[in-house]
Amino acid sequence: MGRETMRWWGWGDGIGEFDPIARPYFLPWVQKKIGLDGKTIKPVDRSTIHLPEPNIDVKFLDNLKKVLRADQISCDEDVRLCHSYGKSYRDLLRMRMGIVSSSPDLVVYPENHAHVEAIVRLAKEHNVCLIPFGGGTNIVGCVEPRENGKRSVVTIHMGTMDRLLNIDTKSLTATFEAGILGPAIESKLNALGYSLGHIPDSFEYSSLGGWIATRSAGQQSDAYGKIEHMVIALKMASPAGTLITKPTPACSIGPDLNQVVIGSEGTLGVITEATVKIHAVPSHKEYYGFIFPNFASGVEAIYEMVHSGYKPTMIRLLDESETEMAMYTGHRVSTTKHLMQKFQKLVVSKLMGYHTPCLLLMGFEGDLPKIKTSRTHCFKLCKKNKGISAGASAGRKWRKARFDVPYLRDFSMDNMAMVDVAETATTWSNLLNLYYNVQATLSKSIAKMGLPGFVACHISHSYENGASLYFIYACKMIVGKEFEQYNYIKGLATDAIVKYGGSLSHHHAVGYEHQPWFAEEVGETGLIALHGIKKALDPQNISNPGKLMQTEHPTPSIIDGISINSLNIDWT
Repeated sequence: MGRETMRWWGWGDGIGEFDPIARPYFLPWVQKKIGLDGKTIKPVDRSTIHLPEPNIDVKFLDNLKKVLRADQISCDEDVRLCHSYGKSYRDLLRMRMGIVSSSPDLVVYPENHAHVEAIVRLAKEHNVCLIPFGGGTNIVGCVEPRENGKRSVVTIHMGTMDRLLNIDTKSLTATFEAGILGPAIESKLNALGYSLGHIPDSFEYSSLGGWIATRSAGQQSDAYGKIEHMVIALKMASPAGTLITKPTPACSIGPDLNQVVIGSEGTLGVITEATVKIHAVPSHKEYYGFIFPNFASGVEAIYEMVHSGYKPTMIRLLDESETEMAMYTGHRVSTTKHLMQKFQKLVVSKLMGYHTPCLLLMGFEGDLPKIKTSRTHCFKLCKKNKGISAGASAGRKWRKARFDVPYLRDFSMDNMAMVDVAETATTWSNLLNLYYNVQATLSKSIAKMGLPGFVACHISHSYENGASLYFIYACKMIVGKEFEQYNYIKGLATDAIVKYGGSLSHHHAVGYEHQPWFAEEVGETGLIALHGIKKALDPQNISNPGKLMQTEHPTPSIIDGISINSLNIDWT
């Protein structure tokens, strides 16, 4: 996604969006569900937004011009605006309100590793801060400048480094430049008969380097693992020099340096290349749906599938609230079909006793005999746990709409809804305990504001010892207290996740929004170890400062002048 096509106030490239005409059932449902009153709000006019004056280090820039062409360096306001924030609710809320207090001073576009090395070397010489930027889809603050004018900040837009450098079809590996986006990875590999198979929800606009920097998870992680399971070698330009690891299948030479870099969020340097595992493009792909009487029965079915030896490529279980939402986000159908769908829902919920039905989606990829064997076993386990087949049509509908959720969020914000997510992972023995407690915490925090709310959850990644939980929550936006409202719910939800045994994040990373809980998550000795690595590779703290771990100041409990927990707010 280039510098001209990024939508500054929302998701995507300015072409895709949620169409309320084609999907007419969603708005009336959400209005009733969370008490929206029909009022709408649009982003401020671009002309009303004035960015801070760029704080450009002249000597740095003069030397940079000896390395890069003029068209690879920009201080254009529109370019700086698009690189100011990521795509979280808070980020988009600020953009829509015209609150842009922090922007990069320059945006540069390197075209190869040597360019990045030179940029890092010059930044070190002139004490200039660097922020790697792939697709800008991060939602925890990983790409936001946090220097507040103290030092010059340069965003390195990696999108011009998008080449497939090598493919080893015998070893089943491919080496890419880190700026390549998801669709380009699959396009280049598919043309040669291969696939990476890493398909996060942000797939259309996120980059390989971003996936690695944040420990991303894809929709097919049940078969292929998270990104840290796919990377076998990488190259990173750090202030201390370039780190290069070998593409060997395994080694015993001390701590795994790949894993030190993976998840480092740009705080140790700029990832420029990565060698990843690939596989042949599956000859067949099949997706199906099953309806379960409740969330717990669906969880048990997943647990048994995971441990059966016939695990699907993709498993996603929606709780009753998200199942309900899925029903109302569908496309317009004929009156007859709409009535039939209502009748089917009545049969499932009333006549069969499935009063809180939950939808489980699963996909199978590979050769047909393997798919048939896995499908047969998994269908038996679903039926054993009271699952009723919803057929292949449910799977097809999910695949068609699987990248649409961010557009749904933008549309909801247009209609003055506060909508956000929280994700975590835990063991199977603790999964339902965590689910019920976080669900209750979110519901109570919204109710304390005197508002009807919506709280939903799904399981999207499963492992032998546990699974992830992905919560979605929404309520009416409180005008004049938008940020307090967000921080209040976000703080309580994250408190509950940590309190009840969930990981601080499963795949969204830390950024600065999760920093208040980071020390508790990794422990005092863990912090010492991480600070030691940071000091060794980046002693001046020029690599994405203020993210992941604080190196100079205590972890902040204040964001934009507002307590992230805001627990004593009187909502009356």
